[in-house]
Amino acid sequence: MARLSRGSSGAEVCSLQEKLIQLGFLNATATGNFGPMTEAAVKAFQAQHPWLVPDGAADSQTLSEIDDAISVVDGEAALQEFAAGGQSLAMKSLRKDANLSFAIQRRLRALGLYPGGKLIDGDFGPGSQAALEAFCDQVGLDISTPFQLTPIVAEKLLITQQIPSVLDNAQNTDGITTAFNTFEEAVGADDAELGLLDMGAQYSPFKATIYQGPEFLAKTLSEGVTSCSPETLSFSNYPNLGTQPTIDPNGLDFLSSDITEACLCLGNFDGEQLTTSWLGRRPLDLVECWSSTKIVPILNVLCKVGKRVPEDASDLILKNTDSEKGQSELLNAFVDICAYRGEDHRSNALSATLNAFESDRAGWIKRQTGNSKPIQFGGRYGFDAIMKVPEICDRSNDNTLLNFQSTAIGGNSVSVYDLTRLMSLVGWHGLLSKPQKLAGISNSGLEQAIIALGTDTARYIDVAISTLGLERVLESVVVLSKLGFGGSQTRNVTEIVYTAFAQFIDKQDPSQPKLRSFAFTLRTSQPTGEGVGIQVDTTIATAVTEIVRRIVTEDFS
Repeated sequence: MARLSRGSSGAEVCSLQEKLIQLGFLNATATGNFGPMTEAAVKAFQAQHPWLVPDGAADSQTLSEIDDAISVVDGEAALQEFAAGGQSLAMKSLRKDANLSFAIQRRLRALGLYPGGKLIDGDFGPGSQAALEAFCDQVGLDISTPFQLTPIVAEKLLITQQIPSVLDNAQNTDGITTAFNTFEEAVGADDAELGLLDMGAQYSPFKATIYQGPEFLAKTLSEGVTSCSPETLSFSNYPNLGTQPTIDPNGLDFLSSDITEACLCLGNFDGEQLTTSWLGRRPLDLVECWSSTKIVPILNVLCKVGKRVPEDASDLILKNTDSEKGQSELLNAFVDICAYRGEDHRSNALSATLNAFESDRAGWIKRQTGNSKPIQFGGRYGFDAIMKVPEICDRSNDNTLLNFQSTAIGGNSVSVYDLTRLMSLVGWHGLLSKPQKLAGISNSGLEQAIIALGTDTARYIDVAISTLGLERVLESVVVLSKLGFGGSQTRNVTEIVYTAFAQFIDKQDPSQPKLRSFAFTLRTSQPTGEGVGIQVDTTIATAVTEIVRRIVTEDFS
């Protein structure tokens, strides 16, 4: 697939323009000439898909995303048109209709009957047919022989919001793990590219609203939706900055023993006060947390620059002190870190660069979380900083805001509580009083963190929501997360750490919508061996699914 940019011309450009017109990004005629209007339209599309590089050039990834957006529009139209018609369609004919196949696969995924990710491919094979037959069985529709897609089946797909038995059956965690292992095999996952950890934001069912994360979080204050605290849990006011909450050390005993460390914080909001309940499994043990700790330099830098630029952080530039080469807008650097854009090592090298703006990295963490343990946080991530002596400048006036402090060195041993607390400080910022919230961070800076953390390649929460069949009964979904994955030769282990914050409005009962809001960190560690990457991947996915299931059912007995 060719890279199309200003100056390109021909049939491929004309096709791109027609798609941008259809999607509402280009108000012009398709001419086949890639000029400034087309460049602006591409850049506008990229801005709504923040894991894409917003350069106005349509590379293979941008072109693929545009095609996917078109398939959503055309597929929904095709499904609605078919439901309104009077003709049935044999499976052989359905396999020739990619748009209709895409739409059905997405609907089945939303109901928890079909996997997502790369299996949403428009190829209506045996797996897709089996899922559609299961749907008919679940909603009481007769299954014809030979099986056909009928207008009645299509109409039922369009109107069905949830199949309760899917959520009920998810109590069988062994069955969930089996389903995830089957998915890994189906997408050809291996230890070099895992099916869930490396899924990418482009496969999230909520990808179209990632950039709306700040807006959705703000809705908490304006819409008056209340949450519900399970009666079996104890809730108290969210702690002030630097104060460690009481954590129930046995509160996560329902998780598999393969989860070595874990911390979960549930939020309860009644329109006036945020209260929280903290549950853990060895939550304060200091362990290697790999790249999940990259949230530390992001938040540290935003707190520092927020004290100097309290309003607009959009003009901030990360650059070398002695060269303009390689400079980056700060938000782009954050997204590069979380979405792993560019070369594989760029995320690590950028994170080491940002860590160079803080000389007391461990102390900064302790001042936020209140952890009294001897945290060892070096922040190097296995690669040297991409900039030896970096600075952060305000492009609008060329003022230098932050200067180099010290080189990032060593490992990243913190507790899963520390990561959970930092994630909660981002997600609940608008609900916290001044003594409770990150000091210095501006609203503009916070928005940058929210957007960047929304682009994490690991989509465990998204997969959990789909697996539980909840996609169509949740609104204003926000998922912020950061993966950590690595292997230690000295300890001979392979590990995954996943830290996340999620919030959504749960409308399983439309008459009583409830706000679900929570932060957590999970860690698993297994002896290194063939296939162990897939094992730890499915272990985390199963645990996240079980946490989400218990939250939406309020089952913490």
